[in-house]
Amino acid sequence: LNSAVLAFEALKRGTVAINGSTAAMLGRSLTRLRDLVDSSLSDIRLTAKRQRWERISLADFINERAAASGLQAESSGVHFTTTTVDSGLVLVGDPQILASAVTNLLNNAFKFTHPGGRVLLRTYRKGQDLVVIEVEDECGGLPASEGDPFQAFGEQRAGDRTGLGLGLSMARKGIRAHGGDIDIRNLPGKGCIFSVELPLAVGDSAVIPDLPIADLVV
Repeated sequence: LNSAVLAFEALKRGTVAINGSTAAMLGRSLTRLRDLVDSSLSDIRLTAKRQRWERISLADFINERAAASGLQAESSGVHFTTTTVDSGLVLVGDPQILASAVTNLLNNAFKFTHPGGRVLLRTYRKGQDLVVIEVEDECGGLPASEGDPFQAFGEQRAGDRTGLGLGLSMARKGIRAHGGDIDIRNLPGKGCIFSVELPLAVGDSAVIPDLPIADLVV
């Protein structure tokens, strides 16, 4: 936040160009601030068990994530592509928490993929009851380590120590709260694939965690 304020003051004085390094620093600072606020709000809602459950069109959900990620990919110099999603697929969950989890995976991919590399957001159905959301990056692969990549404040990839190390930990916590899970496939020398599995809604209803009725939106 302090870096963003300083960059804004410099831009306001007109002493630096809007498309220069100061503006770039402002953009990075605001992105990190947004991610921190988003993860913190999701953590609070999960801890307090105040999720707001509703039916979610998977196609709309993915398209919203893709639109925001396209802008981030452009600023990072990374090529971003996404696959089409069956318009009939529906999830039941808290949109904010799910969005935070998938956005964390995408942000992680953009952060560690070198400029000119590629990030792919891929979604497909698995059997009758599950959907898989995959984020594939070109980070060069995970380093040799026995640590858990999802452990908060754990080892960061590629020696990058920026941020609080909460992204992957919060993503897994949010997905597990929806009856799903996240898996990592390491592609040595190339990158990683983060795979999210979530249960699909069946018909007009779905299995919903035991929450106060006030938290369910029909």
